[in-house]
Amino acid sequence: MEKMEQIQLENVTFNVPEVLSCISKYQEHVRDIVNSNYVDFLSINHDVLDDLKSLETDIKELIASTSQLTVDKSNVAWNDLRNYQRDLEEGIRGYKIARKLLSIHDLFESLNLSGNGYEKTAHILTKIKTMLDELDDPVLEELHFFQGLILRHETEYDKLLNDLDVTFNKLVQLQQRSYQNTKSVTIRIHKDENLLYQVVVTQLKTQHNFKSVCQFLLENVFAPVIVKPVSLICDEKSNEQSVLIQLSYQLSVGEDLRPGYKTVLSNVMQIFYNLSNMNIVVSDDECLFKVLARQMKKRLCSLLMEQCLDRDIPDTIEGMKESSMVKDVCEFNAFLKTTNFVDGENDDLLEEYANSIETIHQKKLCDNVLDTAVQIMKHESHEMVLIEDHEYQFVGSTSARLSSCMVTRTVVDLKKFLDKVLAEAFANGGAAERFIQTIATILERYMVDVPMANEKLLFKIPQQSALFRNDCTYLNYWLQKNDDKLKDHSSFATISEALKACGEDIFQHQLNTQRTQMMQALNGFKLSIHLVELGTEQQRAVRQCVRQFELLKNVWQTVLPESVYKQSLSGLVDQFLREIMKRIQNVEDITTAIGNGLVLLIDIITETLPNLFKEPSEIHQLVKQWTKLLQLRQILCGSLVEITELWAEGKGPLTMCFSAEEIKHMVRALFQNTKQRQACIASIV
Repeated sequence: MEKMEQIQLENVTFNVPEVLSCISKYQEHVRDIVNSNYVDFLSINHDVLDDLKSLETDIKELIASTSQLTVDKSNVAWNDLRNYQRDLEEGIRGYKIARKLLSIHDLFESLNLSGNGYEKTAHILTKIKTMLDELDDPVLEELHFFQGLILRHETEYDKLLNDLDVTFNKLVQLQQRSYQNTKSVTIRIHKDENLLYQVVVTQLKTQHNFKSVCQFLLENVFAPVIVKPVSLICDEKSNEQSVLIQLSYQLSVGEDLRPGYKTVLSNVMQIFYNLSNMNIVVSDDECLFKVLARQMKKRLCSLLMEQCLDRDIPDTIEGMKESSMVKDVCEFNAFLKTTNFVDGENDDLLEEYANSIETIHQKKLCDNVLDTAVQIMKHESHEMVLIEDHEYQFVGSTSARLSSCMVTRTVVDLKKFLDKVLAEAFANGGAAERFIQTIATILERYMVDVPMANEKLLFKIPQQSALFRNDCTYLNYWLQKNDDKLKDHSSFATISEALKACGEDIFQHQLNTQRTQMMQALNGFKLSIHLVELGTEQQRAVRQCVRQFELLKNVWQTVLPESVYKQSLSGLVDQFLREIMKRIQNVEDITTAIGNGLVLLIDIITETLPNLFKEPSEIHQLVKQWTKLLQLRQILCGSLVEITELWAEGKGPLTMCFSAEEIKHMVRALFQNTKQRQACIASIV
């Protein structure tokens, strides 16, 4: 056993130096190549690599033989063995570095072979890149010339990419020219399928994204085709060597000249059909169209939907019944899938849109309905229409006395339009809910838009405020009339109350304005103890108020419902009389001249104001202060005896409107202090 180990040790002693000598020799070969400054590799004898493979076999056998040796009892022999192993390891390290450099160099040399295609060149460069990235020994990264290898790879790779771009641009020519008012776009695809296949496949393997192609197609082809009328020529037959796509269009086009969606879809399909000549299929899962789709399909679909399809969805029921848009869009989406223009994310986008066309149509229809209603609201509202009592009264008010009134032509047209919309809602069950919601929106808009648009008229002109009150009541009547159709929608109850309040608020504001105007006129009706007789100022104040009432009669009597007219005007008259009588009763001393003047003023009032109503005698019931005014005239004209008789110890007619203190005050103001006056006052208790 010891003899055999001794023989093996002697073999190691002989073989290790020989192996190291061979490694050193091949390292010199590599060093010569490196010393050439790595501008161009020196030509290599391929026998070198073959010898290296043989050397590698010898090294493996030598390592195997050393590993089988057992430790000798002699330390000297063991130390010699360890030294040989260390020298061998260092030699192997140098050998691996040399072999890797020679392999990379050999791959670079193979790039220059004439038979290399784009795919093979890309494959070689990928292999070189892999070897450069695999740093088996950290010393490689520290070697100066190693960076030269990396730089050469980058140079060769950039050259490949540039060659691919140049060749692709020759095979697929994308050109556009702009003139003063027009633009011309030309796409020419050469029919060299083999070369195009090599280029596209290699570009895809090099992660080329075709961004410039997508941008060109979107900006110069599809976007104009979608929004502008274009002159399109697609020709793949007249020239055996290439396919031609050519289009021209105006740079600026009016909205009314936009093409219909059928024309757009037809043009886009024609363009895709001819572009398919460059749709190289790389594998079952990848092709050029899929690469393009991943970058531009979503944007293309959005352009189609927003700039074309949305605009062409019918906004009338008749138009939607005749439209084939849903079918056309689904067929177009199927065409894109057939041509492999798919990205895996947005392939159902157009089909989903097609399924929503009915909903979009309903929205457009209701928007159109709302726009039409708003336009009706904006019409001039000066024309009045007589509404008979049976057309106007609320449900449940039949027991009250019926009367006709006036409303504006605008609200009559709006009511007819609402009738039509409501009929459409129940004729088209699918859109009923949206139609009814639109009716609610129309009425809400009416309460906002009309007062804002006619603010000056409504607040300054009494007739307009009365008409607006009637219009709101008329629309409220329409709601109640159709309550059985709208009762499932709680919002209409709120709208009904809001309509009534809106009309009443405007009309009450007008009434307040009239009261203010009346009180300003009565500022001229001043009575004091220093007044000897009534002048023209008091008479002018009374006549001004009477004239105001007569003007209101002229504009309100035929416009307002009779009950509303009576209530409104009688309220103003009642306040007017109360103010007149209060000022008369507050005077401490009324001379005969003043008393006679006041009687004349009361006569003017009693002669004119009853005519404010169709039945003058109704003023007794409508104006609460009317009887008191007549009795005040009796007091002003009467003697002490007559006043005493009218009081009749608290049982006479004066007790209906006057208190004992008020009568006493009037007696003191009208008569001098005599025994008869004292007796009269004493009888008034």
